[in-house]
Amino acid sequence: LEYHDRIEWFEQIKAWQTRFPFHYESSPKNGPMRPQHVIHRLYQEVADRSEDVVITTGVGCHQMWAAQFYRWRHPRTMITSGGAGTMGFGLPAAIGAQLGAPHKIIVDIDGDASFMMTMTELATAAEYNIPVKVLIMNNEFQGMVRQWQDLFYDERHSHTKMVNPDFVKLAEAMHVKGLRASTDAELDQVMPEFINYNDGPVVLDARVLSTEHVYPMVAAGCALDNMTHHPNLRTVDGQ
Repeated sequence: LEYHDRIEWFEQIKAWQTRFPFHYESSPKNGPMRPQHVIHRLYQEVADRSEDVVITTGVGCHQMWAAQFYRWRHPRTMITSGGAGTMGFGLPAAIGAQLGAPHKIIVDIDGDASFMMTMTELATAAEYNIPVKVLIMNNEFQGMVRQWQDLFYDERHSHTKMVNPDFVKLAEAMHVKGLRASTDAELDQVMPEFINYNDGPVVLDARVLSTEHVYPMVAAGCALDNMTHHPNLRTVDGQ
């Protein structure tokens, strides 16, 4: 195949990125946090060593936010179950990635519902001292399903509310380090400890807003040029 620079195509992409940037509002001062901020804060913590960090995800809103706000740049450093997706993928994938790359930092960015599918694998990580890091977006909802119920079913929430365990106590019961953050200030305090902890697996329970939606999105039956953007997004041309 003949190589082409594709200058016009990349300029078009940059123009779209400038006109429609990823957007989220600030977290409430007293919490809960915006999940997008939690993921961006994770990236800030490891940005200077991102080539040594591998991210895995579960399936759901957190998976989309990870793709948007964790700026991974290196091949095989973002491991996710795309397409229809498999909830519960994140933790087992992180364990496998850690065994395959023992000198790298492995972080499972997970949703509470997705994590609940395979959370017992924490026992495996503890038994074999596999130092995976699990960042749980805890909004006590199955967020992706809730988003559709909010937007298209008049907020009729059917079977999406979660009754979660205390994830810190769950981690400790499995001989795993447990941390928690409910505000941006608390997150700034615990994120360095979360990343630099080297004595085995560690879980960070991040309490986030349950009302956040993933944008942009394409509703069922719509074309790709008919995206729904964040309601508070102001594009560069004011539209």
